[in-house]
Amino acid sequence: MAEKQQIFYYSRRKLGIYLLFNLGLLALAILFTWSIFPDYQPIYYFALGTCSLSILSSLFVFWVRLPLAVVTDSSIKIDHNQPLKWTQIKSVEKINLKLFSFDRPLLRITPQHLDHYHMTFMQRLAGNTKFGSFSIPLYAMSSKKAEQIEKLVLSRISSRPKPAAKSKSSAKKLSRPQNSRKKK
Repeated sequence: MAEKQQIFYYSRRKLGIYLLFNLGLLALAILFTWSIFPDYQPIYYFALGTCSLSILSSLFVFWVRLPLAVVTDSSIKIDHNQPLKWTQIKSVEKINLKLFSFDRPLLRITPQHLDHYHMTFMQRLAGNTKFGSFSIPLYAMSSKKAEQIEKLVLSRISSRPKPAAKSKSSAKKLSRPQNSRKKK
């Protein structure tokens, strides 16, 4: 039986703003390199090439609908990473990142253990930042979809069974033994 899944996409409107920003950068690069370095063509071609690559990549993500998160009954898959099972998640918190004096809301997922989880390079890199390896950027989607995925993820975490609490006697067994040397 196929598992029911919900797919959440990046907002086209916000990607369109990114595309316009890149077009503005291209226009500025052409204007400044042409007026400042009219005789030095390699700088002109470098600026034109890098801005063109940025525009091509922003056009690609604008036309091709890229999934931000795929939520199923048993797991969540963020971007094109390996799915993370609901049982592997320790906690989920909504935080606001400050970026250029703008609040950027995101859901940061903290996993319990990742013994057999293959992390991508970007996940390893983001793991050392406030963003975290497993985060859903709510600012990259429409507000309606952001509320929907937030409620969905929080309901999945709160509805799963809690692990049994350890008794005090087992906690004592796990503690470090005291130094048993006698003083002379």
